[in-house]
Amino acid sequence: MNLAEFHQNIEQVWDHIEEQCDEQDVDVDFERQGSVFTMTFGNRTQIVINKQESMLELWLASRLGGLHFAWKDNDWINHDGKRFYDCLSEACAAHGEEATFG
Repeated sequence: MNLAEFHQNIEQVWDHIEEQCDEQDVDVDFERQGSVFTMTFGNRTQIVINKQESMLELWLASRLGGLHFAWKDNDWINHDGKRFYDCLSEACAAHGEEATFG
């Protein structure tokens, strides 16, 4: 994946998160600022997702800790083999909201 594809892919991930949360009526607000995507929940806790351009990685920080994901086999996967969207669902639950992202 080249740098342009990386940025396009991450923008699609962020769009998908917003769409799924809206469809599932999740109590969360979104903010995009540069390479950082912040999800702020009704209880004022946050999940931060950011692009690590130099490594072509997607990072997720939540109450559950920090995780790094690389693009493998058409999916964002961490070193334990877990999918980004599955980890994001777990993180949302830890912040008090149920959400699935497919």
